[in-house]
Amino acid sequence: MLMTVRTRAIREGTGAVDEAALLTYYGCTPDDWEEVADERRFVEFIDERLMVHSPVGLAHQSIFDFVYRIMGACVERQALGRVLAGPFVMELSYLRKFEPDIMFLLPATAMRLADDRLVGAADLVIEIASPSTRAYDSGEKREAYRVGGVRDYWMIDPAKRLVTLDRPAGHEIASTTVGVVRSETCIGFWLKAEWLWADPLPTVEFCLAEILAS
Repeated sequence: MLMTVRTRAIREGTGAVDEAALLTYYGCTPDDWEEVADERRFVEFIDERLMVHSPVGLAHQSIFDFVYRIMGACVERQALGRVLAGPFVMELSYLRKFEPDIMFLLPATAMRLADDRLVGAADLVIEIASPSTRAYDSGEKREAYRVGGVRDYWMIDPAKRLVTLDRPAGHEIASTTVGVVRSETCIGFWLKAEWLWADPLPTVEFCLAEILAS
């Protein structure tokens, strides 16, 4: 299939930069998204716009790896469901396709998995903010997650040292820099917010032992 002028521009990295400093392409279609989305980049589609994410920084990557490993081990040991990471796709509708940093799926939700996407909302979504995505994660994406039915939404902001919990998405129940942050969809999984800001980060083994002992 030949690339259109629009999708060629996306692959070449030329486009408009919106207020959140995401590379944004307007007037796009789901077919454009299907053509340019791949395993090497985060590309989201919302209401005829393609949102192309910049490469993440070290703080984002370190916290992502820490949370993903702890959650994955916790879920596996307790047979709670399944954990996935972006750029795996959560398709909330024909015009809304997202690639969350981390998703947790209960067994019943995992039945909606296709080879290349989850059809419908994950039970828990965790996004790790960067300067370029902070407004997007807490604004437009948050609203889309609310409409799409995400039951549990965590926003981790390393720069602000802040964890914000929505339950469901769009309904904030807590915002904290310290203390236990607990999921009510991934039962038995929790973190201490202060773990996320420690330098160096605590070991996964130490944190997992504390979680499983509680």
